[in-house]
Amino acid sequence: MLRAMERRKGDLWAEQTEKGRGRRTKRMRLEDLMLRAVVFASGAVVMVVEVTGGRAITALYGSSAIVWGGVIGVVLSALSLGYWIGGRLSDRFDPRKVISVMTISGGLYVALLPTITALVSSSFRLELLDERVGSVVSGLVVTGVPSVLLGAVVPSTVKHLGQGKSELGSISGNVYALSTLGSIAGTFGTTFFLLERLEVNSILFLSGLFLSAIAVMGSIRYPSVAKGGALAILAVVLVSSPPLLVCTSAYLGDVKFVGDSAYSRIVVVDRGNTRLLYINGLLHSGMVIGEPDSLPFHYTRLFVLGPLILNRSEGLSTLFIGGGGFSGPKFFASHYPGMRIVAVEIDPRVVEVARKFFHLDEFSTRMEVVVMDGRRYLMLTDEKFDVVVLDAYSKNYIPFHLATSEFFDLLRSRMKEGGVVVSNVIASLSGPASSILWAYVRTIKVHFPNVLVVPVSSGDPFDVQNVIVVASGAPLPRPVELIARAGHDRVASSLDISGPLSRAFSPSHDLTQFPLLTDGYSPVENLLNPVTMSRFGERYATGLGSPSLCA
Repeated sequence: MLRAMERRKGDLWAEQTEKGRGRRTKRMRLEDLMLRAVVFASGAVVMVVEVTGGRAITALYGSSAIVWGGVIGVVLSALSLGYWIGGRLSDRFDPRKVISVMTISGGLYVALLPTITALVSSSFRLELLDERVGSVVSGLVVTGVPSVLLGAVVPSTVKHLGQGKSELGSISGNVYALSTLGSIAGTFGTTFFLLERLEVNSILFLSGLFLSAIAVMGSIRYPSVAKGGALAILAVVLVSSPPLLVCTSAYLGDVKFVGDSAYSRIVVVDRGNTRLLYINGLLHSGMVIGEPDSLPFHYTRLFVLGPLILNRSEGLSTLFIGGGGFSGPKFFASHYPGMRIVAVEIDPRVVEVARKFFHLDEFSTRMEVVVMDGRRYLMLTDEKFDVVVLDAYSKNYIPFHLATSEFFDLLRSRMKEGGVVVSNVIASLSGPASSILWAYVRTIKVHFPNVLVVPVSSGDPFDVQNVIVVASGAPLPRPVELIARAGHDRVASSLDISGPLSRAFSPSHDLTQFPLLTDGYSPVENLLNPVTMSRFGERYATGLGSPSLCA
């Protein structure tokens, strides 16, 4: 009987041991599952930060290959450093604890990025830096720190999962594959989904908190780390005050709309009696409230040079490339009843904003709105136009494919004989900030040999301003003739364009010193640098004006 009792005790002990081993196995499986979720999420957040952070940095220095090269280079360098740090730390400490600390820290930094960039941009004039140095320095703040922290996760995970196992190659490959899959998901999810639905600041804040929360749940083995992470998440939520996220003049006034599209940050604000449209921190369009077809910006009034030069409007067809608030197309639709008008805008979100805040729908029966890249539209259409207005260029960004010899060759093929091109370029007439203008003029003259340059607001050749470039294959009227014609024209006479026309001239100086822009060679970013660093109406000087990091 004694032996039977001993056997029963032995069986009970074995059963309890087996149950305990089973519970530990289930807990380990759960921990490993959470660990894999952390690896996947870390890879995703790295790309979320690269895409959205890159968008913020291009608002400072322009969307050039140089700037994006700086951003990508910083991310890759930071990941390499993170891999090295993660490997060293996981050899000295418990790799699970290293993973938890690095992931929670990285997630919290990402969540705080909108606030951090607002504070940095208000304390340091990063826009004064050269685009090469500036993109790297800004990249270190925006993408570098989180990439180092999250880069440490992968080698630490390999160390943890590979302890005591011989299949280290397979384990390592699986971990890196999982991290890369996360990066793929982060790239596609941000570009195809998040940017169309959320603001950049919201994307960073929510993705950072999400990653930190997953890391906290995966840290149950370390109660102190889990509790500390949970308290830190709560503190970040409380500290991240919305007023700190506002750091550009785009928000001064009664803000009606703030949103992000796949292309840009869009802000609509009422200031006085004018409604303004900001894109990536730069003023793009405006409308007098209650007057949807108004032209508060003087350069847009010179769009009428197209029909004025042709000396008629009835039966003309006009193409606008670049919509924004659709000031020009709305004015033409209101004042030229016999004209066919097509307006092409690449960003569907901008069109939605124009419909809601700039009364675009009121003119829907008088114009055709096409959501498409301007060059692609020209490639696909068979229609030919009398007037083409190019208003797709901004102070810090010119889509290079809309300013090359090949583009103007395509444009010429879509224009009627004697057609007129009216384009808006922001530059000076002399000095470093004039290079983009004269490179543009040299290029367009290859296909439209007759050119008239109209400085909009100043006769000072060194002032950065809107410059209207009028080009045609047919001879153009002299400025004095245009002034006389405008005085008697039903539409132009109400716009007061005689001032700019009195400064108009046909360029006759040697343009070969400036580059001919082609699809293969178009250094518009370098040519734009002096313009980007200057304020409107001021001479070129390094360090004048630029949107902030969180714009």
